[in-house]
Amino acid sequence: MKITAKEFDERFDNGEDIFDLMENPKIMSMDEFNRDFMKKSVTINFSQEVYDKINQKAKLLKVKMEDLIKIIVAERVGVLD
Repeated sequence: MKITAKEFDERFDNGEDIFDLMENPKIMSMDEFNRDFMKKSVTINFSQEVYDKINQKAKLLKVKMEDLIKIIVAERVGVLD
């Protein structure tokens, strides 16, 4: 299903499950993801609202918030296929 970036962002902001909206989702273990892709670190500041929504989604998926952010960013920039 093709949607606009704005619609994607709105669905994410509304707490909807956005993983089915990814063009090329690939499931891999976090060990595999960290080993293959993580070379640098970055600090990101989120508004309280965004932080809470990401944290809520991470709890729902039973993953660490940091791991969820890594996956979302990697998917969005096309690192995972």
